[in-house]
Amino acid sequence: MNIIWAVVIVGVLAAVSVTALLLVRRRAPEGGFFEDGDRAAGVFGVLATGFSVLLGFIVFLAFTSYDQVRPQTATQQSAYDKWLEQTSAREEARRDRVHGAVGVIPTTLWIVLFFIAAVIFVFMLFFADSGERAVVQGMLIGSVVSVMALLMLLLYALDNPFHSGVGGLKPVAMERSLRMVDEALSAVQTQVRLPCDGVGEPLPS
Repeated sequence: MNIIWAVVIVGVLAAVSVTALLLVRRRAPEGGFFEDGDRAAGVFGVLATGFSVLLGFIVFLAFTSYDQVRPQTATQQSAYDKWLEQTSAREEARRDRVHGAVGVIPTTLWIVLFFIAAVIFVFMLFFADSGERAVVQGMLIGSVVSVMALLMLLLYALDNPFHSGVGGLKPVAMERSLRMVDEALSAVQTQVRLPCDGVGEPLPS
């Protein structure tokens, strides 16, 4: 996730939400639309709790998908069995990398999360109070929307871990393995022609 784009997105969403609340505030009665502020705050707490619980579940789901590969040792087995085990581990690791690349958060969870966020936003508009200062009103909804936007961007970054931005997973282990292979080939003075290019397309023979 690009930090600049994240700041722009959060800023735009906060500005839109503050503008929407100030527009509603023009027609809002003094004291707000809710006659019982404590009851309205309780309902808002339920909405925020639902959003937080779902958010925590999705973060847990995203993090547990990063460590699916479990190495196995078989020093007492024959060389053939060891080769089969390593082949199986490579295939499993590749499946996990593909799984991580395409995202681990189901679309239904994204839909529910966006729906809850929209409900919270609309609910916040009903806290518009013409008797309260505009700065306070803007801070009220701007802070809530900014936090929700940042959390959604965080989930997007966790759902797409392989990127070049801040927090992206880098192929450190693969690069180290390639360096070791190059050093070994250089030590035995051997050159190997790769069967494919950098994107996996086969090279002409």
